[in-house]
Amino acid sequence: MDNNKQADRPKVERIDGRLHFVHHVRDAQGNIIKTVTGPLKVEVRLEDCGQLLAGACVMALPVALTGEVWDLGEALSPARTLAILILSLLTLAAFVWALFYGRRVREYPGHFCKRVLSAYLITFLVAFLLLFLFDKAPLDDLGTTFIRTIIVAFPSAFAATVVDFVK
Repeated sequence: MDNNKQADRPKVERIDGRLHFVHHVRDAQGNIIKTVTGPLKVEVRLEDCGQLLAGACVMALPVALTGEVWDLGEALSPARTLAILILSLLTLAAFVWALFYGRRVREYPGHFCKRVLSAYLITFLVAFLLLFLFDKAPLDDLGTTFIRTIIVAFPSAFAATVVDFVK
């Protein structure tokens, strides 16, 4: 930016029901010469859930169809499953922080937690549904079903979050 132009500090305003960054660039006399807006995707909306659903399907479908996942679901210990679940949530939180929030996470901690948990929950449910439809989520063996679902949800959560971010 040259010395004759000044940029206001970005403000957050609600435009058409959504939060946006709003920057006003001013000339030397203080007149607005340009207004720049950009969406601030910190609120979880119904369309975000739809995008998470679509993104989860993209990755969960091929992963759920692999025999390795079915075998791991029977062989993996509860401690390792818990470690995968925790790693999934922590990595997903880092992913969401980097894509959506950054330094703004302090301003929207509730929305951050909702986005991470909703992304994982939607992905988990998609993974379970796909495994159930392929008859690989036995309801009489919930331990195996839970482990298989966590394994499928691990990569699917990241695909879901990327699809949500791209729109």
